[in-house]
Amino acid sequence: MRRLGLHSLFLALLISLSACGKMSNNSKPTSSLNFKAGKDYEVISTSEIVPKFTPKAQVQVVEYFSYACSACYHFEPILEKWLANKPKYVKFERIPIVFQPMWRSLARAYYIAKMLGVEKKLTPALFKAIHVEGQDLSNPKLQEAFFIKQGIKQHTFESIASFSPGIDAQLLRSDTLMQKNKILAAPTLVIDNRYKVDPSMVGGNPTRFLQVTDYLIEKVRKGDE
Repeated sequence: MRRLGLHSLFLALLISLSACGKMSNNSKPTSSLNFKAGKDYEVISTSEIVPKFTPKAQVQVVEYFSYACSACYHFEPILEKWLANKPKYVKFERIPIVFQPMWRSLARAYYIAKMLGVEKKLTPALFKAIHVEGQDLSNPKLQEAFFIKQGIKQHTFESIASFSPGIDAQLLRSDTLMQKNKILAAPTLVIDNRYKVDPSMVGGNPTRFLQVTDYLIEKVRKGDE
């Protein structure tokens, strides 16, 4: 899978994010912006027959991310604000992806947390431990110690972490969707399994990232082609 220029994309996003406090608040409403397929977002092509668009009561948004990704870490607080204000009809899901071997262990950490029902609570703590405190949570022992420190009983963690079939099935699903949707950068947002937005399409600008996402959500919601 081609991932050329990913480091540059991450860096561009990080620079924009670090400066976002200085961004002006006079951006145009999303509905008035003219975003174009192939430039601002990508239409996901598959071999499957995609039915004609119809208005939808619910729209799915998936973030492909990794705890190891510094761009994802810096994007997280902006994404959280967006999630706090998103319409109720938007269903959000995270899918951890693997670009490097160590990322798989961190993807497992996400699914362990999800199986424990604490992924929302622990995601900020996981990002902080890795990117602020410098912990190597790809190390299974350190990962276990982290969960225990967060209040998860050791026997509870071990019972979930050792349940390989359940976690492996979710990792396989992640790998399959990553390949199907040609995810080449993190973070990437996929809307309704039809549209994809990543840092390269928005010039590393987090505001535009979410403006395009909002535009595509409404496009799906209205049933536009």
